[in-house]
Amino acid sequence: MPIIASTQNALLSGNLGSAAGEAGLTTAEAEWLIAAFVGAAAFANLVVIKGRQQFGIMFFLITLLGVNVATGLLLIAAPCFATLIINRASNGLMVSTSVAGGVYYLIQALPKSHRVMAIAIAITSLQIAVPLAALIPVETLTRSGNHGFACLGTAFAALQLAFVLLLPLPKTNMGRVFEKMDGMSALLLCGMSICLASFLTFGRTMWWTDTPWIGWLLVGTIGFGAAALAVELCRTRPLLQIDWLSTGTIFRFALVAIMERLLLSEQNTGAIGLLGHAGLLNDQYHTLYLLVILGMVAGMNVMALTLSARAIPYQCIVALLAIALAAWLDSGSNGLTRPADMYLSQMLLGFGTTLFVGPALLYGVILVLKSDTSHFISTIYVFAITQSIGSVTGAALLGSIQYYYERYALTGFSSRLDDTASLSLATAGRGLSGVSSTLSDQSAIMGYLNLFGFVAVLALCAAILIGLFLIGRHLMQFTNKRLS
Repeated sequence: MPIIASTQNALLSGNLGSAAGEAGLTTAEAEWLIAAFVGAAAFANLVVIKGRQQFGIMFFLITLLGVNVATGLLLIAAPCFATLIINRASNGLMVSTSVAGGVYYLIQALPKSHRVMAIAIAITSLQIAVPLAALIPVETLTRSGNHGFACLGTAFAALQLAFVLLLPLPKTNMGRVFEKMDGMSALLLCGMSICLASFLTFGRTMWWTDTPWIGWLLVGTIGFGAAALAVELCRTRPLLQIDWLSTGTIFRFALVAIMERLLLSEQNTGAIGLLGHAGLLNDQYHTLYLLVILGMVAGMNVMALTLSARAIPYQCIVALLAIALAAWLDSGSNGLTRPADMYLSQMLLGFGTTLFVGPALLYGVILVLKSDTSHFISTIYVFAITQSIGSVTGAALLGSIQYYYERYALTGFSSRLDDTASLSLATAGRGLSGVSSTLSDQSAIMGYLNLFGFVAVLALCAAILIGLFLIGRHLMQFTNKRLS
């Protein structure tokens, strides 16, 4: 279920340019599709986690899958920007619910001793959705005004709904857990999520300082967040444990989760961006994506076989080193690089991706078990929002870094074209326009290469930091034993 649900989202997000062009959407309208999905997904994470205790997970699965099927049929019958936005929002609600449902199905299938593994596998399997969706031909999806996308997405939702109805989850103990003020808190957090997702999405494409209303999205994020914080602090039984969320422990957990999403954005923002700059389309990456899936499956198996509280730092180190090596290999690319040149690096990146996600989640679960199980909702919400918002943050940050280095390289190249060079080019009949195009092309490539270098250094530094932490902990234990 998590794979099918996430693949439905990746069908559009992975082919956003082609889908927007076929639908006649502007760049801003296309970016609203991403913001609608991310904002709805972040809101659903909070409501479903707590709502299942009162209504049961089956209620949310059947309701939201049914709504997604209905909006899909509406999109097929009346394709336009409004129905597309509605469908994307319902898709965000559905994906979060399907992931939770997938966790519960795996918990039912596996022994009690493997419940943590069930959660890790369900979350890790989400990563396979992007390369899996890319295997579907773009022409199939965008045929007749994105008719293929609407039909296939609706079919995926209907397939999940049929699966849930045929194989219902067993009923659990339910009781009244929602309070009147929960709705106010949830709406404020939803507003914060939508504004933040929109700010990060539009900031990269329309640039942070060039579009004034992007600043108002940041103001809205701060305003909604401050209002939600004020409401929660005044409640005797808040929806989120603010005291717990403000501790250094949960800050480290959020930092690890955000680091994971940042590093994993290298593939779509970096590698695929470089190949796309050369004029390649998703249909030319099929072999590359198959190898990425193979690497992800290998990483998932290694994660499942070695998953334990003691193995978490070692798994993270191996995953980070794999990501660092993959980014370092990609940093040797050039304008003639093609998918075949990235087979090894992207397999390594896929391996590191799935090996890193499971331990990151398990780290948060261990924090909950060590403190108080009443913090479970807050901790899972932190992880869920770092995954949904973090994916947009990673793409925005890495995309901005690539653009900065591109402009920096272009300035450096242009400064070397003195009057003598200009005269020589004019005499040769080439003119400055052709050289300008070449400089822009090479500057963009330099931006991607610097992006790969940034990811490699960041992953390597994170691995070294974890290694130093392990060494320090072992030295402390050794010293304590000697003193005792």
